[in-house]
Amino acid sequence: MNSLLHRRFEHGRLMLHGRPYLIVGGELHNSGSSTRAAITESLDAAALMGVNTVLAPVAWESIEPEEGVFDFSIVDALIGAARTHSLHVIPLWFGTWKNGMSNYVPGWVKRDAARFPRIHTSAGTPIEAISPFSRSACEADARAFAALMRHLKELDDGETVLMLQVENEVGVLGDSRDRSRLAEEKWADPVPAAVLDALGRLDEGRLLGAVRRTGTARDSNWEGVFSEEADEAFMAAAYASYIDEVARAGRAEFDIPLYVNAWVDANAQSDGGEAGFALAGGVRPGEYPSGGPLRHTASIWRALAPTLDFLAPDLYFGTFDAIASEYAAIDGILFIPEMQCNRTGVEQMFRAVGELGAAGVAPFAFDIMAKDDPHYSDVTDAFRLLSAAGKVLEQYPDAEMHGFTLTGDKSTKRLFGDGAVEVSSSHLAETFPSERNGVGLVARVRQDLFYVIGRGFAVRTVDAGGSRTGWLAVEEVEPEGDDWRVRRRLNGDEVGGGQWIRLPALDQTQSELFPIRQNTRLSGILRASTYTY
Repeated sequence: MNSLLHRRFEHGRLMLHGRPYLIVGGELHNSGSSTRAAITESLDAAALMGVNTVLAPVAWESIEPEEGVFDFSIVDALIGAARTHSLHVIPLWFGTWKNGMSNYVPGWVKRDAARFPRIHTSAGTPIEAISPFSRSACEADARAFAALMRHLKELDDGETVLMLQVENEVGVLGDSRDRSRLAEEKWADPVPAAVLDALGRLDEGRLLGAVRRTGTARDSNWEGVFSEEADEAFMAAAYASYIDEVARAGRAEFDIPLYVNAWVDANAQSDGGEAGFALAGGVRPGEYPSGGPLRHTASIWRALAPTLDFLAPDLYFGTFDAIASEYAAIDGILFIPEMQCNRTGVEQMFRAVGELGAAGVAPFAFDIMAKDDPHYSDVTDAFRLLSAAGKVLEQYPDAEMHGFTLTGDKSTKRLFGDGAVEVSSSHLAETFPSERNGVGLVARVRQDLFYVIGRGFAVRTVDAGGSRTGWLAVEEVEPEGDDWRVRRRLNGDEVGGGQWIRLPALDQTQSELFPIRQNTRLSGILRASTYTY
């Protein structure tokens, strides 16, 4: 049976057995799945913190310690532990490259630089990264990946493995392109027809500007077409072609969604222009991995790597919403496989899911958080709340959803096209003062029925069409199996006399200036219906 009957994307959502599935994920730290002991520790943490999906590295060196001799004991341990905890898994293939370098290849690959040549910089120095122009490396990686996918197919139950990431944050670091002998032989060749055909789909940006200045003669070489942007375009074509060959070999064995992730460059406006942002992301090719699946190289990637379902951004820096939206526009799918694992990341997760329609989010290194970490409770609570949002989407696939962050104590937002609901921090601050931003999402599943999920804000209905509106019934709920359990029904001053429902921040304390004791321990998940009068 075609595995895509179980796992496929529709309208930007991952469908699992025909129902929308929201990936409330977490990516393990680099060595979090390197041994049986590490897998046990990491997945115990995952179950405790409440993720539904684990993104776990599978290193080439761990499955093919000798050429042609495969050992899948680590993979078996990962899948077994996931099933024990009722978790889904997205394996991350750390094959030829991880973060631009070749640290996870087997020893027999590392030691044979003649067969598996390295990238060279302009100084003639090799770096610890295999050249994407190496046929031997591509063929060996493709064989190993196909073997992994074949083994996963043998283990498949239709749902444990959701999809798979091919390589990790590829691109050249330390130079704008590979200067090895193999690369130089290709550098003078005419630009491939597939790349030229993709130029008409280039988005506004550096590559398109260069192409407009040079023209697109079909017999031109890379510099003749891309001018000063030629190095990065050249490397994008090389990496995309290599990875598509690896992906095709794997997909022939196990037909599930595949994607690549990107170390995002710093050429987008950053949030507040923080010092250090450029250093972290990099503004020039080589400072960030040159040739990776970035927004300005996306058309080349999509033309030369059609086997991939989508490109995904790793978002630690920059204008989160803008970059995420740009990636969503490339393939109509937004999945964020790496992001901050802290309160800022929590705010971004809610906006990604509620406002940007993300199929899933996955903070990095959640599994090594200590319980006394100041962000631990926020991240764990966010996993629980977003899992509830996933249940809403599962039950109401056509729900209209809006996510938000409220900064300061005077922030107010009207949600939905008709402004039917207003969320505010100002109506909370007097009774429940907090330095934390309000964060949440509201889903309208019927014209008169809403799910309100989050912390640190108040919400009310807005009068419309000459009629007054109010809360008909407000219930504090929690997911229970395929349905919801009602913890309590709220009324009276708990809903502001029928106007403002208040959801205090996590671990909130009440202002001593307000003498009437209020409930600060709400679940953060409400089901609320409205009426007019």
